This record gives sequence, C-alpha cells and structure tokens, in this order.
Amino acid sequence: MPKTAIFAAAALCLSGAAVSAASVSPVSYSMQNGQTGSFTYWDDSYNAPGAPTTTSLAPLSGGVGDLTDGVIATQNWFNTPALYVGWSNISPRIEFFFNTAWDFNSVTFHFDDSNGTGGVRTPQKVEVNDSFLSYVTDPGGSAPIAHTINLASVAPTNTLVFDIFAQNSSWIMLSEVTFDAAPVPIPASGLLLLGALGGFAAWRRKRA
Repeated sequence: MPKTAIFAAAALCLSGAAVSAASVSPVSYSMQNGQTGSFTYWDDSYNAPGAPTTTSLAPLSGGVGDLTDGVIATQNWFNTPALYVGWSNISPRIEFFFNTAWDFNSVTFHFDDSNGTGGVRTPQKVEVNDSFLSYVTDPGGSAPIAHTINLASVAPTNTLVFDIFAQNSSWIMLSEVTFDAAPVPIPASGLLLLGALGGFAAWRRKRA
C-alpha cells in the first residue's frame, strides 16, 4: 500500500464518516401503568414477565408494550381506547432504555387531543432528562397530534427520561413514542484506524 494512501485512510478514520439517522426502538421502558375511566387505558401488551398490566398506576419495568408497538392512533380515545395508555391527575415519568448509546436527533410523542371531551387534552409540556422543557402547542381541531422534540443538545446515551405534565389535571392519552437517531461512530472509526496503522506497520517492515 502506498504511504500516502495509508495516511489518507488514517485521516479519514480520525475525521469520522457521516452516518445517517434512522428510526430506533428501545429494548425496554419503565413507567407507571395507565388508569381506568370510561374504558381501561392500561399498557395491555407490556411484555415483562409478571407485569401488573391490569393494575392502575402499577410500576412497569423490563419490557415494552403499547407505546412502542408501531401502532399510532389516528382517532380519538373514545373511538379507539385500546390504542392509548392514559393517565389522570399525575405527571407520568417514562424511562426508555436502548441496547447501546445512540446520537439522538428527535423523539415524537403521539398524543390524543379531543379538546377537552372526557377531560382529555394535549399535555402542557414534556421535560427531557430533567434538563430542558418542550412545550406542547395545540394546533387546533380535535385530531390526535404528533409532538416532536429536538434532541440535538442531548449527548449520546442509551437512556432517555421524559416527564409529561398535564394541563389543569386533564387526562393525558398517549398511543406511541418514536425515536430518530444515528449510531455513535467511534467504535467503527477506531477499528478502521487500527487497520490503517497496521497497514502502515507492514509497509515499514517491508521497507526495512
């Protein structure tokens, strides 16, 4: 391998290659189970062994369920109640755990917005990792909404924590949470750099 090519490869490794963002899913999430009202708004599909999925506000941990099953509600809670996890008079905290650290770009919460029907409204705000707030804008109308939060300021991590705050003790109805992230490129860059340095060592031995 020519000497110039070896140093070019090493420089490319040190600079880091561009990586594209994609949808990623957590391996588990923890939270208080939903509650009951006109219907049940529990996390029925939560899959941790022995999880108390039929007990309101019971602690859930070690599994995944309705919030990451890929089903986003397009109708209000009273038309498709089974698609929502719902909480009243509390500010639910949800912790999401991933199999590795990701460089997160954004997270999107899919809330119902029935303009107060049955006491259901969009939340007031969402707090991220106890560090910053994202206020939820009600776009008007009564269709479910997607609230996206920019996570560019969050360092690469394998855990994200969200506190959701209701408006005036109203119900929060949440059907899905989705994440957009890119892999952290350090491990791959390190392997490529080691390969380039190994090639340089071989070139030096050959020249000797």
